[in-house]
Amino acid sequence: MIPGLIAFVAAVVLGFAARTVGPRIGAVDVPSGALKPHARPISYLGGLAVALAVAIGMTARGWPLHVAAVAGLAGALALGLVDDAIGLRPSPRLVLQGVLAIAIVAGGVRADALPEVLAWLVAIALFVGAMNGVNMVDGMDGLAAGAVVISAVGLAAISHAHGGGTGLALVTTGATAGFLIHNLPPARLFLGDGGAYFLGAVIAVGVLHAGGKAETLPGALTCLGVFALDPALAILRRRMSGVSLTEGDRGHLYDQLTARGLGPVAVLAATWAIHTVFVVIGVTASSLPTAGAIALAAAVWVAAVALLVAFGFVTYSARS
Repeated sequence: MIPGLIAFVAAVVLGFAARTVGPRIGAVDVPSGALKPHARPISYLGGLAVALAVAIGMTARGWPLHVAAVAGLAGALALGLVDDAIGLRPSPRLVLQGVLAIAIVAGGVRADALPEVLAWLVAIALFVGAMNGVNMVDGMDGLAAGAVVISAVGLAAISHAHGGGTGLALVTTGATAGFLIHNLPPARLFLGDGGAYFLGAVIAVGVLHAGGKAETLPGALTCLGVFALDPALAILRRRMSGVSLTEGDRGHLYDQLTARGLGPVAVLAATWAIHTVFVVIGVTASSLPTAGAIALAAAVWVAAVALLVAFGFVTYSARS
């Protein structure tokens, strides 16, 4: 717990520094229409503050991470900071994320509970998917960071129950909670792409650590929650409406909840509640035999997609 508390304090202090430095060096997210509706330019160096806080917490913990994991987390942060600064196009960004994921997996960070080829494919898809999933959810003050805290707690619970290391998950919980002090509405500091990619990679590493056994992998993957659900919604909705998958819009889950009349606090609470349900089910599934874990995890995902379809989230037009 102490490394997590150290990471929390570090993130709070570094958050104040990021809020000061960002505007001075031009590292700010400028408002621009519907996709960026905040009222004033806001520093996007929050991800750097979180990453440094995680590094401080892990140093206090004894740094048990695999070298490949460390390189991967640093690479995700660097890629995101470049994306923040120059705005990478979707295709080159996806290629670079794929290369980064392959390098991480080649270094030994993969789903060892699976046959080798499948372990590689799942781990690569997980890294790329988690980086983009956190980035997609990071469109509303406090939303993505709060969901990361919930996922990290769930992954720590799975790891603890099965004799795995909880260091990274608990440190991530502390660092991200410290960042939330600056990011809750109205946000004074943003994660930026750097923070979103970094935390996505952290969650991917956490899933692979917690899901190191066949019976725990389905539950660990379910702890992705809205980081998998929102991209799935976007893909289904855009396929049905004929919109490009790389085109930004305001049809995400949190956008649609807002369009249905919920205020910012209610949207945060509802989305975090949905995410918590996934994480609780993920933790529960990890305690079951492999067949039961797969069945429970599959059931929650099928039910979630069915509810999205039934309540019109898939047919929603972001332009309406």
